[in-house]
Amino acid sequence: MRRLMTHFWQREFARKLSRQAGVKVAVRDLRDEAENLPQGDMPGDDRAKLFNLALARSLQASVSLLERNHGIPSTHAVYIAGAAFGASGTWLARSVIRLWLRVESDPFGGVMKRGPSLVAKAMWGNGMVVEDRLTSDGVSLCVLACPFNDYFGSVGRSDLTPILCAWDTAWQDEVNASDRPIMVDIRSTIACGGKICEFSFRKI
Repeated sequence: MRRLMTHFWQREFARKLSRQAGVKVAVRDLRDEAENLPQGDMPGDDRAKLFNLALARSLQASVSLLERNHGIPSTHAVYIAGAAFGASGTWLARSVIRLWLRVESDPFGGVMKRGPSLVAKAMWGNGMVVEDRLTSDGVSLCVLACPFNDYFGSVGRSDLTPILCAWDTAWQDEVNASDRPIMVDIRSTIACGGKICEFSFRKI
């Protein structure tokens, strides 16, 4: 299932990247470039690790291609890749959240009962170290160690970590835009200098 998700996501990302950059970038280009880049350390030892690596290396490869093959300045290449990455695959996260909000009679109660860390671990695997912390008005999903932050740090591209962070918040935007009595706030992120990433769930 994850391999199929990776395949379709990479194709969509390549299309979005080509459109954003105004140059032709194929999936094969991304894969070939990724093979030639320094292979960073991606934490985890389960199936999710391969999916996480595909996301990180595809993003890293896209910036490298734009910089080297097309002469696009680094800052602009990161911006283009970030825009394309952010527009790729978010429809899936949004669709799942819409379905959950529709069928869950009490979304906030469900989050409190099950704990948000279970969903995070199911998605990102054991390379992401998370825990739930009760707060005065709900519960926080706290990311103590992020595999993407570790990966991009190990290859000297920490500037790409915030792109993954922004991409992962599509589900949060969907929750907050709904009319259900639940909100999610980002209180801190590792990529922006915080000690942890904290996603706070509260009832409204």
